Amino acid sequence: MTGRERRVRLDLAYDGTGFRGWQYQPGEPTVQGVVEKAFSRVLGERPVRLRAAGRTDAGVHARQQVTDTPVTSRLEDDRLLQALDATLPGEVRPLCLSTVEDEFHCRSGAVSKCYQYLLDLSPHGDPFLRRYALHHPSALNLDAMENALERLPGKKDWAGFAGSASRVESTVRDLRRAEYAESEDGIGIFTFAADGFLNHMVRTLVGTLLEIARGRFLPEMVDEILATKDRRRAGPTAPAAGLCLVQVLYQGEEDRISSSEPWTRCRVLARAGPAQGRG
Repeated sequence: MTGRERRVRLDLAYDGTGFRGWQYQPGEPTVQGVVEKAFSRVLGERPVRLRAAGRTDAGVHARQQVTDTPVTSRLEDDRLLQALDATLPGEVRPLCLSTVEDEFHCRSGAVSKCYQYLLDLSPHGDPFLRRYALHHPSALNLDAMENALERLPGKKDWAGFAGSASRVESTVRDLRRAEYAESEDGIGIFTFAADGFLNHMVRTLVGTLLEIARGRFLPEMVDEILATKDRRRAGPTAPAAGLCLVQVLYQGEEDRISSSEPWTRCRVLARAGPAQGRG
């Protein structure tokens, strides 16, 4: 009568503005806390503990966060998804839900994660972008930034770009894609894809690249930070609001950014990464 036991994968999108990040914190609004509460309600108040592919910080958004959890329910996957859609607040949207193998692990099984960081390049700032983009009206030296971007991809030790909250056994990550583009309506887009990221790694990369684009650092500073592993040499940590977890990929899935993203239809101005057609 209680239903069958199984593990399900739940993909989510959320506006992180009003949350203290993904990870549950007692007494604080977090994405994990909101989703677990809604899921528990749908399952008849049974406890639910979600694990996520990435623990986004306070104010960081996601267009595809992947989670998984064991459930016991008579509801089929599509009905569970409908129930969550009706229960979750508008800031958190369930994209899809499916039964997966018991061995599925959304974090350790991910082969690639993609983040984007947006800039509002308009002179006075668009009030409708302030929750999702860093206002940056100053001119950017694209040649210098391209030089710096070309130095980034590869399997390297990223300790110099990690935040103080990083508590991992290894700071080595394989950065496979690093590029900057601009849309016709004045939005700058940094895109980074890797097998994993350290705490504040993308935001520190963006802060450093902007220092280079402003002429405050030389492009060679990237090599120096990587070699010394000294966070103090890197640029400031860019604000959280501009960052979004765009995509998480698993074995057998195509490595691309969804064509539904409006800012992917833009002219690439500076790029460094694998040749087209490679994963």
